[in-house]
Amino acid sequence: MVGKSGPGMGAWIPVLIAGCLGGLIGGVAVWFATSSDDPDSSAANRLAVLNQRVAQQSETVRELAEKLNRLEHQTGLDRISSDNVPEGEGDDTVPPLLRDRENRFDGYADLMLLSARRRTNQGLKTIPQRRLVEIFGRPAEALGQDCKPPTSPRLVKAIVVRNVGPFRARLVRPAVESLERIFARLQEEEPGLYRNLKTYGGLCARLIRGSQERISRHAFGMAIDVSVGGTIDAMGDGKTQFGLILLAEYFQEEGWLWGAAFGREDSMHFEISADLFERWIKEGLI
Repeated sequence: MVGKSGPGMGAWIPVLIAGCLGGLIGGVAVWFATSSDDPDSSAANRLAVLNQRVAQQSETVRELAEKLNRLEHQTGLDRISSDNVPEGEGDDTVPPLLRDRENRFDGYADLMLLSARRRTNQGLKTIPQRRLVEIFGRPAEALGQDCKPPTSPRLVKAIVVRNVGPFRARLVRPAVESLERIFARLQEEEPGLYRNLKTYGGLCARLIRGSQERISRHAFGMAIDVSVGGTIDAMGDGKTQFGLILLAEYFQEEGWLWGAAFGREDSMHFEISADLFERWIKEGLI
């Protein structure tokens, strides 16, 4: 979630500039005070010294600004590094990109760099495809990139459609019940975010986008795509909507993985973790 570590590094640049200029003004005042008693000092000498000090302070400010910009850039790259994280999945129906800078849906659609991206989903693992097929069989025959209705008898039996609060969801029953708990908490604690949420699909029997054999978790009713206000930022840009950062904490506490940590960042995607799936099987919920 978003850290409360104070203003960004860029916000300190004006403070540093003010400090440098303050030192400059003070130094000039002292110089004039001490030199005014010297009758041999000329206006030209005073101007030369003043220009030299201004140049020195300007160079210091420029160097500090460059250092801060480099630190911000390096920090951003570290946050969105995709090394050693699983590849994500695409959305079912691509929503419009967030371009309206004045309609921010109570601020929850504001774009932010993903914080501590590598540590997102810590302790949670994806369900292996072979395990899903072992339990349900193939969700449908001749899977492709387009959605198909599931044909697996066990999967069809497990699927329900229900209003989970801000929208209707079509997933396996325990996943829908989990969403109901998530959104009940969210409505109480973050009502502004709750009323701005929309979905771009749950159950969708298809392959992962761009794959010829890997089956999407959507195909098993184990994943859902959520958007703030019906818009989303560009996929894979290392940024996400502020509201989804808040929402991810609720999902993760319930045992869902967030697609923001995938190799191809997909921050509107949430899916069931392996541990939660195995618990549901053990409890006879699937």
